Amino acid sequence: NFMDIVFNKQKIHIATRYRKSGKELVVFLHGLGCTKESFANAWEVDELQNYSLLSIDFLGHGDSSKPKNFSYTMEEHAKIIAQVLRQKNYESIHIIAHSMGGVIGLLLAKQLESKLKTFVNIEGNLISEDCGILSRKTMSVSYEEFREILFNQFQKKMANSKEKGSQLWAKQSKQTDPYAFYKSAESLVFWSDSGKLLKKFQSLSIKKAYIYGKKHFSNLTKLLNKLSGIPTFGVSKSGHFVMNDNPHDFYKLLLKVIQK
Repeated sequence: NFMDIVFNKQKIHIATRYRKSGKELVVFLHGLGCTKESFANAWEVDELQNYSLLSIDFLGHGDSSKPKNFSYTMEEHAKIIAQVLRQKNYESIHIIAHSMGGVIGLLLAKQLESKLKTFVNIEGNLISEDCGILSRKTMSVSYEEFREILFNQFQKKMANSKEKGSQLWAKQSKQTDPYAFYKSAESLVFWSDSGKLLKKFQSLSIKKAYIYGKKHFSNLTKLLNKLSGIPTFGVSKSGHFVMNDNPHDFYKLLLKVIQK
């Protein structure tokens, strides 16, 4: 499905996967270099049959438009998703956001106001240390070097990983425009270093949870200590791409949070 929207006087196509099923809408936001297919398994989950589902390709990613005259900041990504959701017009929305999508989701939360019922953060960036090798390393080189050398190195490395989610990233990132990736990474690093994201997540007065891959536990101890009072769940046999490495356990947890 494509949705046409006008943003900053420019017509853009947003690629979505959408199923109208229930009065409540579950919105999936993917990470840097990923696509809406990161959450393809959601459509097969029996317990989600009574929910409407929407997965979106961010601008510059997947099958969405890839304009060169767009900022690709987290704020602008969030404004576009807000516009998409206004067209869908649901009173109850649950955001499920992975990695970079977690930042976009937090900036989107304010725009959704009372419609937002749940926020599930899947290893979304909250502090400086959350800038993994992709975004931080991208920012250490010029755009030209990234486009000509580094992006390809990332794809090869992820393709050779033993983790299913990393292999999937290698495929999905080929649908990402290098310029969109680079500019999104720049904004992602800026926001992760700002000290504002953790506070935004902590201050959300709705149902919320943080889900992480247990293989990453040692890298996340600093963050997990800061999340006291917020439900956190580790998923076994998973790295960063929890919903792809172990979809069975991930969606079971997700339902537990949404239906609480």
